[in-house]
Amino acid sequence: MKIKNLLNMGFASLNANLTGAKMPLNVMISVTNRCPARCSYCNIPNRQQREMTTEEIIRLFDELKRLGTQRVALWGGEPLIRDDIGELIDYAKNTCGFFVSIDTNGYLLPEKIALLDPVDVVVISFDGPREVHDENREPGSCEKVLEALRVACRTHNVFTITVLTNRNIGHIDFILEKARELGFSCTFQLPHHTKSLASENEHTFVSDNEAYRQAIRLLLKRKREGWPIVSSYQYLNRLLKWEDYSTYVSPERKGLTCWAGSLYCNVDTDGSVYPCSGTVGVVPAKNFLSVGFKDAFDNIGKPECNSCIASCFTEYNFMHSFQLQVIWNWLGYTKKRVAAGMVKHGA
Repeated sequence: MKIKNLLNMGFASLNANLTGAKMPLNVMISVTNRCPARCSYCNIPNRQQREMTTEEIIRLFDELKRLGTQRVALWGGEPLIRDDIGELIDYAKNTCGFFVSIDTNGYLLPEKIALLDPVDVVVISFDGPREVHDENREPGSCEKVLEALRVACRTHNVFTITVLTNRNIGHIDFILEKARELGFSCTFQLPHHTKSLASENEHTFVSDNEAYRQAIRLLLKRKREGWPIVSSYQYLNRLLKWEDYSTYVSPERKGLTCWAGSLYCNVDTDGSVYPCSGTVGVVPAKNFLSVGFKDAFDNIGKPECNSCIASCFTEYNFMHSFQLQVIWNWLGYTKKRVAAGMVKHGA
């Protein structure tokens, strides 16, 4: 992240801590529900929504820039399925100056890798060995992901995201070994989607509490040993203390302020503005296309939850609460991998 983005985020976070002021520093944007894959635990491709046009998303970027946004994360569905994804990435990065990340399953990445040149971080879903990844997602998906990782790691800063289920929870070391072999860094999380985003059988993928605790202890051990795990110690230790992993949200605050709807938010595929992806379809939401982004953001519905096990939101909450070790952890990985990417680009 550029020093300008970092300083702006820091000042706005400090202001929010001192005065309660709101600012959409970090905005996750679902640009499509369409996806070439049919993963077992995902319902997103079945959602029936109007998809924002190129002009509407560019309008959104312009409004976000005026309001002080520093980072946008493009996700879906599969963002690379959009014919205009290169134009959207270029505008977000080079016109608006955002730190840009994109989530992808990798299927279309090799043929569209040039369009990702401005992207700061490419996040690719990776669930483990072929038999496990293909069972979690669909037959043939693992080889597509591995090819995407080979291609992307040559030129980009790549993180993988692994959803730990009862099918892949025993394959953490395989993922870490692939990370060292190919040159990516790893993040891990547990299933946590709402009913509108998850398939009806997502609960069948959830492992038991003790298996999850053993896996989290292993991640902490491997991180101390120097394996490329981006997930912070603070997040992993917090996850270790969660009482019941079959319940991913809690009405209790549990010692950490949630900044969803105050310093970060999620724009759904149709333009509706939610506190986070975990509240899509759960709380009332205004659509920025109708009222403008500021009004939609200022009137975000209040969720009943105060804590959750979602990795990205927990890490955001730590950073916006000035947990310096978490900030340093993420900056270290971003700077290290971007530096490597610049060398590969010939910069």
